[in-house]
Amino acid sequence: MIPPKPVAVPWFQPKSKSQLFFIVALLLAAIVGAWVFGLDYIKRMTAGTPPAVIQKARDLMEDRKFADAAAILVPVIQEIEKTRGPEDPSLLKHFDLLAVIYGEMDRHADAEPLWRRAREIRLKNLGVEHPETIGSGDKLAKCLIAQGKFADAEPLLRKSLTHREGYWGAEAPEIMTSLNHMAELFLKQKKYAEAEVFALRAVKIGRAKTGLMPPSYADSMRLLAAVYAGQEKWEDAAPLYDGAVKQKVKLLPNAPHIPPKPGQISHGDFAELCKDYAVVLRKAGKEKEAKELEAKAEAALKPRE
Repeated sequence: MIPPKPVAVPWFQPKSKSQLFFIVALLLAAIVGAWVFGLDYIKRMTAGTPPAVIQKARDLMEDRKFADAAAILVPVIQEIEKTRGPEDPSLLKHFDLLAVIYGEMDRHADAEPLWRRAREIRLKNLGVEHPETIGSGDKLAKCLIAQGKFADAEPLLRKSLTHREGYWGAEAPEIMTSLNHMAELFLKQKKYAEAEVFALRAVKIGRAKTGLMPPSYADSMRLLAAVYAGQEKWEDAAPLYDGAVKQKVKLLPNAPHIPPKPGQISHGDFAELCKDYAVVLRKAGKEKEAKELEAKAEAALKPRE
């Protein structure tokens, strides 16, 4: 005689219909609650200013109307802080944009708290090792360097370099930006020996790379050239400046009024690069070439008609 198949018994058997309905209601409530929570989180991450307002601020910035762009963003930030709280993730895009605008106006003291708050929000929501958190630390550090707060900037930049080395490797082109930041930090302090270590390492990584050169390679050459110029090593500085100019001229926006995109160089910064190179050429007795570079610098700053 074949025994009957065992009947599957549910792990829980309600004792009555009312109990069953109660359990189903609880499950539905849990599902709906989770859905609402997730929806709220997504809304908080993407909420804030209508895209048209952000775009208007960017357009004004491109026209170099920085005060007008800031005037649009400040009340919007205040409203979000009032209605959503001072740590709402939707503030990030506003903080970042306003901090960039203040930086363009050389208002680094006003930009600093924005970069700090943006970093703290990312730290809280994304974690200490997230690329966006590391990137926020880099931007804060550059703002601190602009104010001469080198001791505050150094640990942020060292952490960034350590993170990228651990992720990409010590010889990867992806760490060149962090090496450049470290070189700039010491160069600003006229600590040429320390700056040379990082700038030379970045240049060697760039030279070893095949194919399309990363934009950071031109920055590395420029920084190493500045280190040599600071030590009056004109013959060593000249070819590096020449390479940086040839690379950077390809990375200019279409007009001086247009802010550079990531990887590009502003016309003002390019003009400064040309002037720095002209100084080195003049020191080397190459007056004609120096004047040509100074003319190129003036042309780069010529406003649109």
